[in-house]
Amino acid sequence: MNKLKNLAVVLFVFYGLSVFAQLGTSSPYSRFGLGDLEGNVFPLCNALGGGVTALSGSDIVNPSNPASYTSFRANSFLFSTGGLHKTIQIQNLKDRQIANNSAFSHLTIAFPISSKMGASVGMLPFSNIGYTLVARDKLFNADMIYTGDGGLSKVYFGAAYEPFKGFSLGINASYLFGGLNRRKRIDYDDESFFDSRSNASINLKGYYYELGLMYKKEFSNEKEFSVGLTANNNSSLRVKQVNIVETISGTSGTVKDTANIGVVWGEVILPKYMSAGLSYRNGEKWLLVADYSIQNWSDYTLIGESDNLSNSMRFSGGMQYTPDFNSVTNYYKRMQYRLGAAYSNTPLTLNDTQLKEMSISFGFGIPVKKSRTKYDVSITLGQRGTTDNNLLKEQFIKFGLSVSYNGIWFVKRKYD
Repeated sequence: MNKLKNLAVVLFVFYGLSVFAQLGTSSPYSRFGLGDLEGNVFPLCNALGGGVTALSGSDIVNPSNPASYTSFRANSFLFSTGGLHKTIQIQNLKDRQIANNSAFSHLTIAFPISSKMGASVGMLPFSNIGYTLVARDKLFNADMIYTGDGGLSKVYFGAAYEPFKGFSLGINASYLFGGLNRRKRIDYDDESFFDSRSNASINLKGYYYELGLMYKKEFSNEKEFSVGLTANNNSSLRVKQVNIVETISGTSGTVKDTANIGVVWGEVILPKYMSAGLSYRNGEKWLLVADYSIQNWSDYTLIGESDNLSNSMRFSGGMQYTPDFNSVTNYYKRMQYRLGAAYSNTPLTLNDTQLKEMSISFGFGIPVKKSRTKYDVSITLGQRGTTDNNLLKEQFIKFGLSVSYNGIWFVKRKYD
C-alpha cells in the first residue's frame, strides 16, 4: 500500500506540471470560447462512445455522474491514471496538414465511506487551446499572424449517498483553473518598418458544482437496468486578463516600445448543462449504454464577449462484451471488448454553419493475471467540420490508455 501511495503522489505532481507543459490540441477551432473541450477523457468511456451518464460499477470511477460513487465495494480503493494521443489532419479545399498531440488524461482516486456512501477525488483536463493562423494583408504588404496556447484543468471532489436501495444522488465540487494566451502579430515585408504584436493572457479560476442522480432496477438472472441524470446551472468564475501591445524590430526581434499594458478583471459564465442516460447490464457478459446531452453555450460570455457560440447537443452509445469473466483457462475470454459511436452539434457556428462532429470508437479492458490491475485501451476515429463555406475539416484518430488498480485497505491481517 505504501508503494501505491508513493506512486499516486508522484503521478499527481507530474500530471499537475504536465497540464501547463504540454499542448493538448493543434486545432484552429480552439480559438473560440474556452478552446477544445475535453469531455470524457477515460479510455473506458471513450470506447463506449462517451455514453456514461448511467454507467456505474464496483471497479469503475465515473466522475461524469457523481451518483455512481455508491457502487464501490466495502474496504475497496480505486486508483486510475492514463494518457491520450491525438493525430489530426486539418484541410481546406487547397491544403492539408497533420499534427500530433499527447498529454496525460486523468488521475482519480475513489473509495467507499460507508455501505450507503462513496467518494472520489481527482484531476482532469477541461479544455485546451493550440492554434496558428496566418492571413495576408495585401494593402500593407504584411502577414497577420494569430497564435494561441494554454488550457484549463479541474480538480474535483465528489460524494454520493444512497437513501434507499437502487436510488443514489451525488455532487461534484470542482475547482477550475488555468491560463489561455491569445497573440496577434503584424509582420511587414519591409524590414525598415517596425512590427507590432499583442498578447492577451487570460487567467481563470473558480468553483462550480455538478449534480447527479441514478436509479438501478435489478431483475432475475443478474440483469440490471439503470437511468442516470446529471446537470449544473450557469456558473460564474473569476477572470483576470493582462493585455500587452509592443513594437518590435523586424530584423532583431528586440522590443522597441511597449505601447499599452492593461489589466481587466471580469468573469466567465459557464453555461448550464444536462445529460440523461440509460444502461442495461446482463451479468458480466453484456453492457449497453446510451446518452443524450445538451449545453446552452449561447449563454457563454468571457469578460462580456460571447464568441457567438451556439447551444450544443450530443448523442452517444456503446456496448461491452465479456465472453467469460470467470474463465481460468482462456485469458482472452476474460477481456472486455467495447464498441461505440457519437454524433454532436458543437458550440461552433461559423459562416452560418454549425459544425458537426461524428466518431466511432472501440477498445479493450485487459485484466492483469494474478493482480488487481487492469488496462483500458480505446481508439476513436472521428471528423469535425467541413470544407464547405470556406471552413476547415478535421479528421482525427485518438488513442487512450489507462491503468487502474482496485485494492483493499483498512483490513486487518490474519495470521495462523
